[in-house]
Amino acid sequence: MAGVKNALQAATATGVDPRMLAQLARLDAVLDQVPLVIALFDEELRLIRASRRYHELTGTDGNSVQGRSIYDAFPNALADLDDLIDRVMRGEEVDPQRVAFRPRNASERVLEVTFTPIAQINGAGTGGGLLFMGTDVTDREQLRADLARSIAQLETIFDVIPDSVRVFDADGKIARSNAQAALEHGPAKPEALEDLWRLDRPRTLDGVSLFVHEHPTARALGGQRVRGMSLTVRRDGGGENSEAVVEVNSNPLRDESGKIRGAVTVERDVTERTRLSRKLEDQLRLTAELYDVVSTEAERLELMVKERTQELLDLQEERSRERRLTAVGQLAAGVMHDVNNALNPIMAAAYLLEANANNPDAVRDYAQRIAKAAETGAATAARVGRFIRQEPLQGEREEPVDLSTLADEVVAITRPLWAERARGGHIALERRLAPDVVIRGIGGEIREALLNLVQNALDAMAGGGTLGITTSIRDGMACVEVSDTGTGMTAEVRERAFEPFFTTKGRRGTGLGLSEVYGIAKRHRGSAEIESELGKGTTVRLCFPVATAAERAPKVSARTRPKSPKRVLVVEDNDDGRDFMRALLESDGHTVDAVSTMHEALTRLGTLGLRYDVLVTDIGLPDGNGWDLVESARTAHPELRIGVVTGWEVRTANGSSANFTLRKPVGAHELLSLVVAAE
Repeated sequence: MAGVKNALQAATATGVDPRMLAQLARLDAVLDQVPLVIALFDEELRLIRASRRYHELTGTDGNSVQGRSIYDAFPNALADLDDLIDRVMRGEEVDPQRVAFRPRNASERVLEVTFTPIAQINGAGTGGGLLFMGTDVTDREQLRADLARSIAQLETIFDVIPDSVRVFDADGKIARSNAQAALEHGPAKPEALEDLWRLDRPRTLDGVSLFVHEHPTARALGGQRVRGMSLTVRRDGGGENSEAVVEVNSNPLRDESGKIRGAVTVERDVTERTRLSRKLEDQLRLTAELYDVVSTEAERLELMVKERTQELLDLQEERSRERRLTAVGQLAAGVMHDVNNALNPIMAAAYLLEANANNPDAVRDYAQRIAKAAETGAATAARVGRFIRQEPLQGEREEPVDLSTLADEVVAITRPLWAERARGGHIALERRLAPDVVIRGIGGEIREALLNLVQNALDAMAGGGTLGITTSIRDGMACVEVSDTGTGMTAEVRERAFEPFFTTKGRRGTGLGLSEVYGIAKRHRGSAEIESELGKGTTVRLCFPVATAAERAPKVSARTRPKSPKRVLVVEDNDDGRDFMRALLESDGHTVDAVSTMHEALTRLGTLGLRYDVLVTDIGLPDGNGWDLVESARTAHPELRIGVVTGWEVRTANGSSANFTLRKPVGAHELLSLVVAAE
């Protein structure tokens, strides 16, 4: 501003128009605010105007450089600008140049500079002088250098990865491939996913060929993440030993808005690992065969000395069997107790929903579904108990079961699984259900057997097929068949299919599914048969005795049961079970007191002097055994009607004083009927 003031004074003294000087002053102010390095030189190439950034760059002030030659105006430039200035003055077209400068007391800066003749600016073609403009691109150049280093590092890493890596754009074209990927197909260079698919001819390890839309990359372009998919592919040459096993991972690439812009696919050659795994399996199979041979020889030797050692062996075997059965019995009984305690409230809740609803059909249907689920769980628990006791199916919990209705239910339950099990294929249903195919048994167990058979059929049709469900009456037997058009069985597999722990599914199978189906059929006085041919499919047929007219008689409805209000004491340590049992009995008009311990029960029966008509107690109480409570209550109150409800083994003999005994989960109708029944 001092320079402007001096200029105005000089103009007044020399007669120059002060307005022109004021405009120049404003120009200086504008130049000082522009974030560019600007210097203006006259026709003699001497500095007449410069921006603040120019002075900062050169380390000068306005008075000291005014009138300085252009060749001396950039003393700290790290490049010779003379040639560039001469070329501009000769009228040559010169592109912007990047020049490094070393400002005083500052780090080196890089500017993109241009020299422009003033005659080109005013368009007159006359006049002289040059306009210097510089843009500080130091940060941009540093970023460019950093980016170049990062790209070089990533390209190096990309190429040294031992796996095959390909980057695809959104149209399935290959945008980048690493060095390993370039070696896989010899001279053939796939440019898109379809080319890669055509060269690889990918198949699953089971030999099922993949369509191009099933390729992991195509699935990733559709938004899926594919992890550890094993495929067999062709490699360079296409002849013998040209196949490889690869493990494929593929991920979609998304932009910041989430839109898919491509995919990256990594393939790892696991041919050798797969070969070694198969070799290990062969060795294990060979070891098993050798073990069988050794076992046979051991049996022969054992027979040779049997006469002298039989007594000792029998004694040892008997003790070993007792220990195994005791351990299995304790385990299964504990599981049965816990499962039944969980199922008991479910069945009570289902009864209350149906009995107390203001006739809304949806609520009643929901309650019935809960009851069906609970009955299936109860059948499972009961089967464990029968396994422990090695007893046949008991008739007290049997009911009429329509095999056609159960088959429809199983189809509805499993249908959501069909698409997943078919792995892209289509499952067609052939449903041939005859009317009035009724047996007597436990619906939950039959339903579980059919679920096992349908799931096995779906597993056998990995690429799609036809699932058949048929019910019929054959030779006086009610039969249900589940068939598939899948892989089928060899004669050896078919012979062993019902053996416990025998499976062809490897780690995915337990070998218990068909053995459980066989056990369910036998416990229902029926039979199980398998018809199968390798490559054509399998049919499993279950046949049961047809229910007689008397066995089909419906249960007495709760609405027709005579009401007989009682005062009932309930003893149950499970909170949910106790609350639901009280609500269940109260819904039938009874007055109910509910306690959780043996001590509370004896207090109410004794010191409080309360009079009850019925006592219903669990066995496993926290402070005593329910059977002891039964005996104490019977001694003190001979007229008391006593019922035992338990998830443990029931006592039907050995001097039990109970009037009735029920195993959890308890049917609501059964409990309510026994509470009011007369002796």
